[in-house]
Amino acid sequence: MEHCRTLVDQPTVYIPRPMKLFHPSLFRRPELFFRPMQIIRRVLWELKRPKKNVLVRLPWGLHVNVSPHDRIGASILKTGSYDTAVLECLYRLVDEGELCLDIGANFGLMSGVMAIATGEKGKVIAFEPHPEIALDLQEHIELWQSTPRLGTVQVSDNAVSETTGTAALEIPREFNCNRGTARISRPQETEGQAKNLIKVETIRLDDFLDDAQAKVGMLKIDIEGHEKAALSGAASLLHRGAIRDIIYEDQVGHPSSVSKYLEEFGYKIYLIRKGLLKPMLMPPGTPLYELGNFLATREPERAENRLGKKGYRILGTLC
Repeated sequence: MEHCRTLVDQPTVYIPRPMKLFHPSLFRRPELFFRPMQIIRRVLWELKRPKKNVLVRLPWGLHVNVSPHDRIGASILKTGSYDTAVLECLYRLVDEGELCLDIGANFGLMSGVMAIATGEKGKVIAFEPHPEIALDLQEHIELWQSTPRLGTVQVSDNAVSETTGTAALEIPREFNCNRGTARISRPQETEGQAKNLIKVETIRLDDFLDDAQAKVGMLKIDIEGHEKAALSGAASLLHRGAIRDIIYEDQVGHPSSVSKYLEEFGYKIYLIRKGLLKPMLMPPGTPLYELGNFLATREPERAENRLGKKGYRILGTLC
């Protein structure tokens, strides 16, 4: 996890060492390999980092308002993207007209890509329980309204869990520099401890999508260790095969309680790794060099075919 950086008492212009600007690893990143002009933007970032939020046009055409002090925002300002391999997998695996779920949507980076992929006849439901982030997400959706062929994006401020009711959303100390770290606290963790907590409403996916005909093409979930609980609340949907693909972050790796649970329902698990020329589907037990993102799919042959071609479509113009 990256540490917060303060701008207090720093000069307006920051001049880095040449090695930092032109380290060879910069040229092994698809974000820069496919968009070499981004290297110039990266250099400008190092020379003079913005202090306020910046409205950025993403490579796939949508606009987002990002903070240079936030981990995701800083990545977007430096490389134009964040979790590029996951975004590419979402775009390639979602079919037009499908229903997609984004659980832990943050400000909508992945919701937007799924909305482009599913098109004007499709729909994305974005779950974001943190009230301030949910407002940012809604503002981004309003910015996207003029985008042609974009699917409907519906925001839900509920937290997805195994029960319907209420829960405590814990806001950790590092939240200001990584707004993706808020998480549902376990009751035993909050007893007798002074923590920054927000009360949120919880829902079960089985109750939320209670239509027996409901089908979900893609479910993306990243909720800081609460994934197993959220998926437990979708047991009926999983049992009847209503969710084809699931992309999830797993801080444990593989095997884990999440992967074992999904394998019980017939899903095949892959590790998603960012390659220079395309995202790669690896055996799930492949050693991690960063937090693991995984694909669980009921149609592995389809997934392998979709992700077999070289290139990163999201790094071009999709809109």
